[in-house]
Amino acid sequence: MAFAIVTVSVIQLVGEYLFNQRVREEERVTEELSGHIAPLLGDYQLDEMYALMRLTDEEYDARILVLNAYGVVQADSKSILNGHILPLEEVRNVLGGAMSDYGYYQASPSDLFLMEKNAHTGAMTGIYARSIELGGAPIGVLVYASTEHDIYVGLMQVTRQIAYVMLAVSAFVCILSIFIVRLFMRPVNDLQSGIAQISKGDFTYRVRVSGKDEFSDLARAFNTMSTRMEALDRSRNQFVSNASHELKTPLSTMKILLQTVLFQDSYDTGMTREFLGDIDKEIDRLSFVVSDLLTLVSIDSGKMRLNTAPLFIRDLVQENVKRLSPLARERGIELEFAGRENAEVMGDSMKLSQVFYNLIDNAIKYTPRGGNVRVELTRQGKTIFTRISDNGIGIPQEDVLHIFDRFYRVDKARSRETGGTGLGLSIVKQIVLLHSGDISVESVENEGTTFIVELPVYIKPSGGKNA
Repeated sequence: MAFAIVTVSVIQLVGEYLFNQRVREEERVTEELSGHIAPLLGDYQLDEMYALMRLTDEEYDARILVLNAYGVVQADSKSILNGHILPLEEVRNVLGGAMSDYGYYQASPSDLFLMEKNAHTGAMTGIYARSIELGGAPIGVLVYASTEHDIYVGLMQVTRQIAYVMLAVSAFVCILSIFIVRLFMRPVNDLQSGIAQISKGDFTYRVRVSGKDEFSDLARAFNTMSTRMEALDRSRNQFVSNASHELKTPLSTMKILLQTVLFQDSYDTGMTREFLGDIDKEIDRLSFVVSDLLTLVSIDSGKMRLNTAPLFIRDLVQENVKRLSPLARERGIELEFAGRENAEVMGDSMKLSQVFYNLIDNAIKYTPRGGNVRVELTRQGKTIFTRISDNGIGIPQEDVLHIFDRFYRVDKARSRETGGTGLGLSIVKQIVLLHSGDISVESVENEGTTFIVELPVYIKPSGGKNA
């Protein structure tokens, strides 16, 4: 639509320019001719006037007519309308006092009597009428009639050329627009396909990334999101699988034990008591798993709330060391505590106590008789470090990266013997993170393991009161 408007406007401007050029040319010719004819008409020298008109006719291929002050043709270069009144609007306007007037007619210059504007009877003719003055007084009218066919031919040629150019430009712009639209829409279509795949549960889909523009940034963000969702989906599936296994194992064990008791031929009090004791242990184990699962769900959903208050970390850690000292003595393990620092931290005493109890308990469980477990507090700047070290069985390097994963066990058989659910360390890490801290592990297989808990030191606000 825009190209059509531009094309029509250009053609109109070209047509106006060509016709204006013709009008100015005919104005010049008639002005000169009227100056030469004025004395001839005044002296009524018709032969000389006619000869001049014929000469002009042949030179410019135009029809020249001279009318007197009453509008009667005195001389016609074609010698046809002599003595006639020329019924043209331009003649009447000049006789009425205008210096000149110009108009177009649908007729040939030889058919001036038939001329009517917009009559569509033939070729286009331009009529230029100019007053003939002698001594400053009008004595007649000069009519200059010329065909405008050449202008129309030229205009048509220009029109065709402009139309061809505009069509070519339009075609080029259309093709370019389609190319650009496809170029810009390709990443959008890729993203739409990716969203459709993800909505179907396929988190492995990745969009193509090329260049360094907004679309490529969006594609990278989408791929990052897809990667995380894939990892989350894989983790969720693994979690559900592990949770199902952890719940199914004690249930299957209890079912077997109960069936053995129910279907034994003779009632054996000792065996029954032993089986019921085993069932009781499995129920406890099942309760631990469910409790840990509920804790993780509470953390993941953001429903866990911390009852934070300033507390001295040394007192909290030392309390847990005392609680686990009997277990260490029972297993023949030396449990040491070295805590000179007594910095305050802002935390939930119950949750942090669970962290340190779990880590110290694990160190004791996986350290052989005669081993050593050391708990040490140190401070560096605004961070307090708690190190729980043992010289136990250690952790293989390939397992260190997964030690905080849910249900992950380095030695599954040994872990179940010690009563672990495989969720303890994952819960520990989540609690530490909720306290704006961090936890890491260093281990060498068959040499020992060190867990390091980092917590920010609580800085009292100015005024000396605890926040």
